[in-house]
Amino acid sequence: MEKIDFKRRVKFILRFGSALHASGAPAHTLEGTMSDMCQRMGIKGSFISQPTAILSSFSNDEEDITKIERVEPVSVNLGRLSSIDKVSREVILNEISYEEGYQKLDDILNADEPYSKRIRVLYFLFSTSGFMILFGGTWGDLLASILVGVIMGFIALFKPLGTVAQLFEALVAVVASFATYLLAKLLPGLNVGVVILSSLIIFMPGLFITNAIAEIASQHLVSGTARLVGGVMILLKLTFGVFIGSKLASWFHYPSLNIEFAPIPTWVTFLTLPLTASMSLINFKANREDWKWITSAGIFGFFCSKLGAHYLGPELGMFFGGACVGSMSNIFARITNKPSSIFHFPGIILLVPGSVGYRSFSFMMEKNVVGGLDTAFTMVTLALALVVGIFFGNILIKPRRAL
Repeated sequence: MEKIDFKRRVKFILRFGSALHASGAPAHTLEGTMSDMCQRMGIKGSFISQPTAILSSFSNDEEDITKIERVEPVSVNLGRLSSIDKVSREVILNEISYEEGYQKLDDILNADEPYSKRIRVLYFLFSTSGFMILFGGTWGDLLASILVGVIMGFIALFKPLGTVAQLFEALVAVVASFATYLLAKLLPGLNVGVVILSSLIIFMPGLFITNAIAEIASQHLVSGTARLVGGVMILLKLTFGVFIGSKLASWFHYPSLNIEFAPIPTWVTFLTLPLTASMSLINFKANREDWKWITSAGIFGFFCSKLGAHYLGPELGMFFGGACVGSMSNIFARITNKPSSIFHFPGIILLVPGSVGYRSFSFMMEKNVVGGLDTAFTMVTLALALVVGIFFGNILIKPRRAL
């Protein structure tokens, strides 16, 4: 291989890796995909992916190239992942040159937000109300969660920088808690805990923690541990913010209304489930044409876990749900020739135990150490069961490729 051609391939693969990282790909997925890319291009490559850095080494038996790139941790972006996968296949099949592929990756990373501000606010409204119904409560709880969810949506439109960005989760938790406790003073029958949980569910790091455990289980110890600590810190900030909000609300006093709200019927849960599942389209910034797959994935994962929990218990039910989503994701990838992540992440988003972790730290703040530790252990157990189930699903149906 000529030296110039070797450097052209390395330059593209480096950009490919940074684009994957900017799309929220976990360490084991990113490293596996980059290794596959090197193998297809006929060069040797070794990679280490971390939440804040990518270390890459390339060799063609004549020359070695080592690169270290500083990156920022981001959330999953399925629209980018799908576009990046398409570009990589075009380069591998020689449909476009390395330089054209590099430019296309740049265009993907610099593209505008796929959804408008109005849609993002509606996303918060429907997500908070949908999870409120899944958690169970009264019609009053639903109205309160809608109101607080809209407030969260408007706050999330702003992208703070610097120190404010580091405290963003705590700030939104303060606002959500403050608003909910004020509403509870007006309507004493509100289930405060459920309303706060549903309004903050979008900020819960359940998927973050699940990916961290998956990385640790696949021997990516540094990345997994760092990601796990990051998820725990988000939970701490949310819990502390809720505590501060409740203290601020205790300073206000006004007459309450004597209104009784009926509980939400069970059939409403099944009626609103497709809408709740479809919100993953906006949450993961997926392409609009994938809405049917994303909605189907959420419904499929939810019913598989419920079915497993009914017959096998919570832990094995989570394992069964993970195995079903893992295997179906690979079937989806083989049928559609798209990344399995398009089905995988929406399929497990309703299963990840982020709310359990939040309750754990809430118990700790209330000085209920035993309850907090018990709930924390439950969170780890459920997350581990989900991850093992996904790995088992990958054994049942072999993945098309790492992505």
